[in-house]
Amino acid sequence: MVSLPLFVYGTLRDDDVLAAVLCHAVDDKHVKSATALGYQALCYPGRTYPALVASAGATAMGQLLGDLTATDLARLDAFEGAEYQRVRITVLVGTTPQLALAYLPTIDIADDSATWSLEYWRAHHKAAMMLDLTGAAGQDGLHRQMEL
Repeated sequence: MVSLPLFVYGTLRDDDVLAAVLCHAVDDKHVKSATALGYQALCYPGRTYPALVASAGATAMGQLLGDLTATDLARLDAFEGAEYQRVRITVLVGTTPQLALAYLPTIDIADDSATWSLEYWRAHHKAAMMLDLTGAAGQDGLHRQMEL
């Protein structure tokens, strides 16, 4: 198992997307609500998914995923690609601070960019992403990227 849980704040909060990326469902007992103080989920420029950006006084809602394997992380790294880097941040689970991994953008994104919404993304962009992830070409391409 990976030593630190992963804080997810965007499309990976969607059970269908997460299961498609990991090639298995995540047991609810390994998922906790969490918040990242001093961060906000903003629209990644030119994309339909978000970026977690440091922003004083902000709070990003998300989930903490535990019990991930090295294979899970490799799949997540492939999914996130070169646009993100995996770093350590502190999140709150309830009122308890906890160290976690999170994917942050590799480019600077202005903290005045539009706020990203999971609900809006689900209504307007989820179907296209699921076709990319679960379609024959999508799965083959994702698995080739992961080299698993």
